[in-house]
Amino acid sequence: MQDRPTAVELLDALGGFMRDRAENARDRWERFQFQVAANSIGIIKRELELEDGFMQAEWQGLDRLLGAESMPEGQAALATRLSERNGELAERIRRGEFDGEAEARLLPYLWETIVNKVRVASPNEVP
Repeated sequence: MQDRPTAVELLDALGGFMRDRAENARDRWERFQFQVAANSIGIIKRELELEDGFMQAEWQGLDRLLGAESMPEGQAALATRLSERNGELAERIRRGEFDGEAEARLLPYLWETIVNKVRVASPNEVP
């Protein structure tokens, strides 16, 4: 890990460069390409800044729905296990375990998880 510039600072600078290039592009196609690059850099930056907290919130929500489980050490292991647990949740939804009154426990988890994913993917503020 470097001291300065941080990864986020580098991404800010690179995103700014790409946005500037988009504004001063020679044609629409070039402008589009630079804008896509700037937006991609923004997604990477937001993921670096927000992913840890969002993954922990997702884990806690799954604990409430599926039962508590120890969180794995390390980002890769956590991401893998989150995917597996979400697969378990999907299977339980398909079996009807969250129909009726149980749906009230499921919907807040789904809403929070989706909004957090959009916060990473979207360059605009999400409420």
